[in-house]
Parts: sequence; C-alpha cells; structure tokens
Amino acid sequence: MRTRQTVAVLLIALGMLAAGCGGDDGDNGGNAAEKGPKAAGTGYELTLADGWMDTTKNVQGSVIRFDLLIGKKGGTFNTNVNILREKVGEDIGNDDLRKVYRGQLESVGATSITGTRAASLDGDDAFTYEYDQKAASGETIHGRQVAVVHDGHAHTITLSAQDTKFDSANAEFSQMMGSWRWK
Repeated sequence: MRTRQTVAVLLIALGMLAAGCGGDDGDNGGNAAEKGPKAAGTGYELTLADGWMDTTKNVQGSVIRFDLLIGKKGGTFNTNVNILREKVGEDIGNDDLRKVYRGQLESVGATSITGTRAASLDGDDAFTYEYDQKAASGETIHGRQVAVVHDGHAHTITLSAQDTKFDSANAEFSQMMGSWRWK
C-alpha cells in the first residue's frame, strides 16, 4: 500500500525538516478563532495560529509530495506541520491506517509511540497519537499525527517540534485543527 511508503518517507523527512524547511483531546481545538490568515490544501483550508506561515513553496520539487507545509521559526529545528494527501482505495478507512502507521513509525526509529485516541476533523472521524524521533542534529523531536480518510483520500497531518517547545506548539496545532474546513 502506498500509504505505508509515504508514512515511512515522511518520518525519514524529519531529518530534512530539521535543516530548516520549514480544550479537549485537541481533535477540534475547542472554540478556535477562525479569523486571521488562512492556508489551503487540496480540498480543505485552515486558519493559521499567530506566527505560523505557509512554507509549501520551499519544498516544491521535494521527493515528498507535501500537500501543505506550515512552519514557525525557532531554534535549530523549525516547528512545522506537514500534510500529506494521497488517494486510497474505497475500502480503506481509519482502522486500516491505524494498523499500518504504528508499524511504519517503529520501522523508522520512532519511540514512545502512544496508543491512538479518537479525534474529529470538521466532523469526520479521525485518530491521533504522539511519538518521539531523533532529528539529524541529535535533538529529540516530539511528533503528533492526526489521520483521517475523507472522500477517498488519506490525510496525514503531522506536527513536529523540539521536545521543549511541543506543549505550546501542540496548543497552536489544536487551534488550527479546530479551524480545519473541508471545501
């Protein structure tokens, strides 16, 4: 399944990203404000939290086909959210993704992988989990992924931040996920 390959490539990309690319369970961000700059991907848009910017143009031509990449400068590793979107079979759902993703995370060296928790993205059932990964610089990067199948496409939304900056980045991530709207 191409989803497996994409997830593995995404996690390997953490090293490249380290070079500078870029109220509830956090699944819908509570009452996220929807005014402010927007960023749009294929079939969706979200409102950016303060200090975040669309950096997708910085990775055009990359081996990884980012649908959207947003980032926030800071330190040797730029906090970022990347979104991958890929067509999946009509019979593929969140349960299928859930089974594949954990194994793929482990295969690329992710550690401290949490169990999945139910989430929601603009009314669609999704799931989320967290993990740790070492950046090329050697520092610990904490990641959180939200995954959902919508209209025959898997959307894998990944927050990556230095361990010391994760809590504040995660709050902003939750706010942005709460503003997510399918178009």
